[in-house]
Amino acid sequence: MKNRPGRKRGIWAISLLILGVALNGIAFALMASQFKVHSYEGAAMLPTLPHGELVMVKSHPSEVHRGDIVTYDPVGWDRPAPNLGRVVAVGGDHIAYVKGDRTLTLNGQPLDEPYVLDGAPGAPDLAFAVSVPQGRVFILGDNRGNSEDSRYFAELQQGTLPVSAVTGVRTAEDNVLMGVLGLVSSVGTLALPVGIGLGIASLVARRKKQPVPAAPVWGAVHVDEP
Repeated sequence: MKNRPGRKRGIWAISLLILGVALNGIAFALMASQFKVHSYEGAAMLPTLPHGELVMVKSHPSEVHRGDIVTYDPVGWDRPAPNLGRVVAVGGDHIAYVKGDRTLTLNGQPLDEPYVLDGAPGAPDLAFAVSVPQGRVFILGDNRGNSEDSRYFAELQQGTLPVSAVTGVRTAEDNVLMGVLGLVSSVGTLALPVGIGLGIASLVARRKKQPVPAAPVWGAVHVDEP
């Protein structure tokens, strides 16, 4: 069977268009399910997060570590969710502050917190000592003098929250998974114009190859031979 003009280009065009749509759809679906962007409102995380800062978090993290900036649901705190704060202690840790000290102590050792506003991790000089149960976390804001955090809810599990209350962990913009999804989306986006171009070329090739019927010659007389 003789191939029609532009048939191969047409097949490639359809294939690339389907591929482009599929890759973009997969990338966007995974991005939406794995990551979320929050607009931070407030002053509790100064100077790390100014008011209005967009924060990208990895949703439903499998692990939470000390130092992580997280979004969380303040279970029982009678506050709107989600909140943002920093995990300073996890299950098995003992976190404490004694009035007048220059630092908090974590498991008996001074805790270095260069991210704290004005270098005042103990502000507003509120003493506490908490042994964090397994499966729970202790969360503080970086602006200790203006942060309603775990220190103020000692009557509720010593201010600790279950790890399940953590709904997201701040992720760097160069996150590997985000990079892979971005690459997949880029390939899909590039496939779309190429597919459209091949489709147009296929249509042009078919039109060029279509036979043109001969026009009648006016005044010509057809004579049948005897």
